[in-house]
Amino acid sequence: MVSVEQIRLLEKKVRGAVEQISSLKKENQSLKERLGEYEGRINELQLLIESFKQDQGEIEQGILSALDELNRLEDNLDSSEQDQSAEDTVNEDSVAIEAEETAPPVEHEEEDESPDSPQSQESSSNVEDDKTGELDIF
Repeated sequence: MVSVEQIRLLEKKVRGAVEQISSLKKENQSLKERLGEYEGRINELQLLIESFKQDQGEIEQGILSALDELNRLEDNLDSSEQDQSAEDTVNEDSVAIEAEETAPPVEHEEEDESPDSPQSQESSSNVEDDKTGELDIF
């Protein structure tokens, strides 16, 4: 036969199990809520990541575009300098030609210098040095 004590012990165990189940249900509900919050936060972060990736792509395109503009500007400046240098050369040549055409003939007066004189040798060596780009200091 079943005694009253056994029934009380069984009742106590059942109450403990019910309390345990209730506590686990509350914990489960709390964990589900936290999981929902975390999933929402994950979705927000994924949207931010996508936004940052898109912004980064736009930034990279902007930088590349700016670099291309700078390269074109540099190329334009280089070509302008080359054109200007060519124009200057043409202008110098035309001025030199005009000067030669309009200059009166130069009469050379013979000085008492002989070709063997030191001054004559010095000036001729300077001319030679001008052609080679070197200076003769001795």
